[in-house]
Amino acid sequence: MRSARRAQAFVYLAVTLPVFVAMVGLAIDGALLLTARRELQSVVDGAARAGATRLDMASLRGGGGGQVKLDPLAARTASMSYLVQQLATDIAWQAPPNARVEVGRVRVRVAVEGELRTAFLRVVGVDRVPVAAAADADVQYGIRGPGED
Repeated sequence: MRSARRAQAFVYLAVTLPVFVAMVGLAIDGALLLTARRELQSVVDGAARAGATRLDMASLRGGGGGQVKLDPLAARTASMSYLVQQLATDIAWQAPPNARVEVGRVRVRVAVEGELRTAFLRVVGVDRVPVAAAADADVQYGIRGPGED
């Protein structure tokens, strides 16, 4: 009778242990993923802001200050430099992420997509998870009152 109970306990343990490990792995990797996603969003926001500071000074001076627009090459270069510097140090990527920088007349859009390594979910066959972030930054100029865009 006692050996039957031990056998039942062993079977129960064998069935529930992988489920328990998967749940713990999901909780830990989920927290790591959320942290990495927050860090990625911060980097992408910074890259968009870095690009949005690169004004076309010739146009600005030639138009008497009334025509404010971005210098597309300088904005793209500033955004990509920021991304390269920050993405290499802040986040543990499975492979180098894909980054896009789009520069309009007064707006910079930065988007990054990549895959992050998992820590515990490898046990159940999940070695990486996708993560992405995007941000826009507009040229800001002049003094504005409350509520004015």
